[in-house]
Amino acid sequence: MEEAKALFLFFFFFFIVAASSLPANSAGNGSDASDVLAKDADFIDELPNQPESTDFRQYSGYLVAEPVSNRRFFYYFVEAEDIRPLSKPLIIYIGAPSVDNLASALLSCFQQVGPYTVGDDGQTLIPNPFSWNKFANILFIEGPVGVGFSLSDNDQDIYETQEYWIISDMYHFIVRWMKRFPEHKNNDVYIAGQSYIGVLGPGLATYILYMNSRPDNTPISIRGILMGNPKMDRDLEFITRFESKFRMNIISEEIVADHRKLCDVKKPEDFLICWKAVAESQRLVLALDDNNVYSKFCPNIDIKSAAMAKGVRVLIYSGVQDDENVIPNMIVIKSMNLTISSEWRPWFDNKVEVAGFVESYVGGLTYATVRATGIKVMIDQPERGFILAKSFITNSSLPFTKFV
Repeated sequence: MEEAKALFLFFFFFFIVAASSLPANSAGNGSDASDVLAKDADFIDELPNQPESTDFRQYSGYLVAEPVSNRRFFYYFVEAEDIRPLSKPLIIYIGAPSVDNLASALLSCFQQVGPYTVGDDGQTLIPNPFSWNKFANILFIEGPVGVGFSLSDNDQDIYETQEYWIISDMYHFIVRWMKRFPEHKNNDVYIAGQSYIGVLGPGLATYILYMNSRPDNTPISIRGILMGNPKMDRDLEFITRFESKFRMNIISEEIVADHRKLCDVKKPEDFLICWKAVAESQRLVLALDDNNVYSKFCPNIDIKSAAMAKGVRVLIYSGVQDDENVIPNMIVIKSMNLTISSEWRPWFDNKVEVAGFVESYVGGLTYATVRATGIKVMIDQPERGFILAKSFITNSSLPFTKFV
């Protein structure tokens, strides 16, 4: 609770400082000249109580993704900590439509992968030794509309849950952003996120590839997708949830046996019975209430096509204590029938113990687990998360042995 209060206080100051530098037309009118002017206005001299040693540029502002309803996304951009930031790739870290706080790109930034974390006082910024901007430029997008500071003139837009429209808005935002920051339009681009990224990531990558094929569009150099504990198949999540809890010694074998009978899903109506059984069992047995439920989404986004088409690589990583996504994600990956290029093996960080396990497939898909964490990989195990991301971005193998 104290952490939540501290973050709320910081974001209040962050938004006031960021917004105070924005002119009324900061979203731009679409012309190159207005975008250049808006970029200058988006520059952040310094955030509240940021360390004096900051040696990278940062920007924040709004860009229109859809002009009819004036849907505009709030972004925060940090350059790589490098004397030549333009030589580094661009990570586009996107939020998601969810009641889960981790879905906010800004929360992920200031809790996990950004250049700073927030002190207990909610005001002091602390350098993050495991920030991803040590090896890449990072564009954090608060999207879709209704997430974080992103806005629309149409109140109904905040209830939009159709993946196609969300992905379309994201794409047009990225195109507009690259007009505002033309020096980055040729950067290698990686899409990153958590949870709902299992839907938005492959969908956005596939949409970018499609739009790249049209002769009147400036191509975006999409190179990969990083997906943390992604939600890829909602049905499998529920069917396998008690299997996960049993493996973690949370529930008994008898409860699992009853659950298997109720979740012998052969047709759609069976799934509804299973869903209700899981929710009720969680309340009775675990004293849990399943309030963090996504609206129904399509679990059949073709991740394989995103991984195989035109050299787009995919990293899926899961904290082994996550009781929702580990087993279903492994089932989804196995169902792709990909050829293994590097068999299941341990990988290491700077500590003595094994950090997790990893397996790679022909075509560019890598699946990695992270020990001693669940869905909050970058909070519980920031060094391991840093090693995962950097290894993927630089297209290098995860360590085979303990660092020396």
